[in-house]
Amino acid sequence: MEISDLRLEMELNGVSSADIAEIIELCKSKGFKSELIDEELVKRDYEKIFTVDYEKYDSYGGWDEEEEEDEYPSVVKFKHKKQYRE
Repeated sequence: MEISDLRLEMELNGVSSADIAEIIELCKSKGFKSELIDEELVKRDYEKIFTVDYEKYDSYGGWDEEEEEDEYPSVVKFKHKKQYRE
């Protein structure tokens, strides 16, 4: 990833230009590490951009069995073949 890519990602995510300049200077001195950049963003009250918190996505966010039953009606299946009765 190049510096222009870093700058673009941070601009698209609403990071101020002053913070972008300081973070890029930090990257030039310490090297590019996505964890380091995200730590700096969190210190400056921004959300993480370059790393993904997979634990956050492990849960399904309130999909309990009771909610599924209440939210969706039951499905009635019909047989496809006709049945003849006498």
